[in-house]
Amino acid sequence: MQPVDRHTLHELQLLPENSRTASIFAFYNHTETLGGADYLRSIISRPKATPEDIIRFQDLLKAIATRPAAWQVNIAKAYAAAAESYYALSVAHSMSQDAVVHWFDTWLYSKRNKGEYYRIQSGVLATLRLVRAVQSTLDHLAEMAIPEEISDDIDELRKFIFSPILSIFLKKNDRKLSNRSIFYLDYHFRISHRDKFRQMLDTLYKLDTCLAIVKTARRHQLSFPHFDIHSKNFRIENAWHPLITDPVPNDLELESNNPVCILTGANTSGKTTFLKACGVLVYLAHLGWPVPAKSLYLPFIQRLFTSIHLSDDLDQGFSHFYNEMMRIKEISKALSDGEKCFVIVDELFRGTNQEDALHCSKTVLDGFSDFGGSYFLVSTHLHELIAQYTAQPAISFRCFRTRINENGFQNTFKIEEGAAFEKVGRLIMEQTGVTALLQNAKRPSLE
Repeated sequence: MQPVDRHTLHELQLLPENSRTASIFAFYNHTETLGGADYLRSIISRPKATPEDIIRFQDLLKAIATRPAAWQVNIAKAYAAAAESYYALSVAHSMSQDAVVHWFDTWLYSKRNKGEYYRIQSGVLATLRLVRAVQSTLDHLAEMAIPEEISDDIDELRKFIFSPILSIFLKKNDRKLSNRSIFYLDYHFRISHRDKFRQMLDTLYKLDTCLAIVKTARRHQLSFPHFDIHSKNFRIENAWHPLITDPVPNDLELESNNPVCILTGANTSGKTTFLKACGVLVYLAHLGWPVPAKSLYLPFIQRLFTSIHLSDDLDQGFSHFYNEMMRIKEISKALSDGEKCFVIVDELFRGTNQEDALHCSKTVLDGFSDFGGSYFLVSTHLHELIAQYTAQPAISFRCFRTRINENGFQNTFKIEEGAAFEKVGRLIMEQTGVTALLQNAKRPSLE
């Protein structure tokens, strides 16, 4: 899948707008290091480019899930942060590429600037602790088959950790390390083996991120999606939105020769939440992550588009309707280029009058129905549109029904076959007290 644009990242709440907002990132973020959280944030913006890449990452997560303790690097967050800070340290006196000059400059600096030397010393000791923790993890993995996704990282890590030079210092007590040893290790970590040091930190963060995803999957009973190369159908069972409290799970099946699904339902019935849940599932599947559903079967999707919360662009002077049309144009261009797309549109063309909305919606749905192999979830309040497609084999109907009674209404939040025509706007107005406030308001005197 190609990376999605910022619009879709925002609409699906994949990344948080600020530290207080809920997001898919926060849902999976059970990392134990700051670097792990940064790595998780970076990969959530990069869906896999091929089905093979997806399977490789899934295999890594599945291997970790069988024995998570074996993959855990047992190091306190403070020591990992100290090692990262030490790696970034660049005091001029200690960056010589000559070992003898480096040793002399560091020794001289330690005498003149004891505070700065302490930063080097504490950084070296924190890094040694990290190296020992990584060494212990590698020992646990010694008899295990290492998945292809991380095998090169583990091989390079072994070469670095089990080098003869480091082995000598790892056997010593940190408190008994002389200044001469600190000078030597500083040169080893930050000069001669700087790239290996960086790779060790990056591999630590990668493992931390993978363990966080596995923890989330176990805690919420997530499942790995199946990419079926022999079928182009899309099928989810008991799918739910991970950011909703007490969500109602739902099923959906779309066939490649029946690519357009029109979704109807009253306000507050659950349409938008379900559309977002489908978008989240499709996106997470293409990251190679487990998803909030009992099962998900789908083909590889090249592009994911959403059009859920479009608004006026006041700076550019563009209306809501114009932004809707530009979004549809972008989708149409990808379809015309032969890309397999998953498209989610909430209330198609709600930014214009009903007559224009009906004409434009029909044109778009007629066009979408010609692109088998792509999938289109489109919600609408245009009931006149439903009658025009009841006999169209490429278009199916799903709905969220609302039970209306004398005391009000109740949403089922369960998706069903067919179309729903309930209208609850008036009831919502009355229940929220808007009607009473307006009818009983004190009118100002004409005087």
